[in-house]
Amino acid sequence: MQLYEQYRPKDWAEVIGQDKSLATINRLRKRGLSGRCYWITGQSGTGKTTIARLLAREVAENWQIEEYDSPRVLQADDFARFARLKTQRPLGKGWCAIINEAHGLRQDQIERLLGITEDLPPWMTLIFTTTCEGDEVFSEKLDSPAFGSRCTSIPLSRRGLAEAFATRAREIAQQEGLDGKPEKAYVKLMQDCRNNFRQALQRIEGGAMADE
Repeated sequence: MQLYEQYRPKDWAEVIGQDKSLATINRLRKRGLSGRCYWITGQSGTGKTTIARLLAREVAENWQIEEYDSPRVLQADDFARFARLKTQRPLGKGWCAIINEAHGLRQDQIERLLGITEDLPPWMTLIFTTTCEGDEVFSEKLDSPAFGSRCTSIPLSRRGLAEAFATRAREIAQQEGLDGKPEKAYVKLMQDCRNNFRQALQRIEGGAMADE
């Protein structure tokens, strides 16, 4: 297993550098996290998938969570099933779908989702993730304002991540016996990776921070 998957946060306490986003989720939790659509945006490697999966686990059992790497894999049958779920409560506490790279949604898919996401029942949750650049692309699509109005926006922080990510990256490197650099070298690593934590761990795994 690659380091970034091995050390992916398994609970909210392990999420770093995204205090504002977690504060938003905590506020929403008081009224209930399920029965919503979420639109999570952020730079690559800053925690979109992690936060989406943690959210999903709060509103549905693992066997009722579906994750799609891209809208390209969604078929007509999937949208028909999503529509049926609005009137047929599944077993367990709820059902959730995570759709990554959501900026790739086609116009016909957006049109179908407009009907599905209107007045979601409390057992149904949809989570969309995209990069900051993808968010800009999506905003230019027809019906994107109407679709966006149905989603709770959770933008991830883009600044102030280097030191927090560097500290965690060094802890992981030390645990794996891959650490041979001073702390400031990890800050530079994060800057070089543009705070992409996944990319930084891949470099660490390849020996970038080991003794020369």
